[in-house]
Amino acid sequence: MALGLCALASGLKMEEKVVKPKGAGQPEVTMDLACAECAKHAPYLKKPDECSCHAQDIMRTFENDATKKLTSANKYGHKTVNTGAKQLAMGWMWHCRPVTGTGVWKQC
Repeated sequence: MALGLCALASGLKMEEKVVKPKGAGQPEVTMDLACAECAKHAPYLKKPDECSCHAQDIMRTFENDATKKLTSANKYGHKTVNTGAKQLAMGWMWHCRPVTGTGVWKQC
């Protein structure tokens, strides 16, 4: 902290890390990044309708083996443990319209 204060006091500019979208077809770590990527491509995707950007966290929408729970007999009862991760890391994908009407697609 003292080093940071010294840098500010001496007028040095500290470098900021800018996170950019990963690119088409790659899940983004936040909804904002997915929406930013959609907004970048939206002007070119308005045929035949306007592009209304929507995003979905594809990694957390469905259960998979990485988040599987195991239930086994334990003495006179059962014990359930999570054999993998509690949940997957976020992975947001964008689309010009909601792909389904289930409510998982959020408008940007």
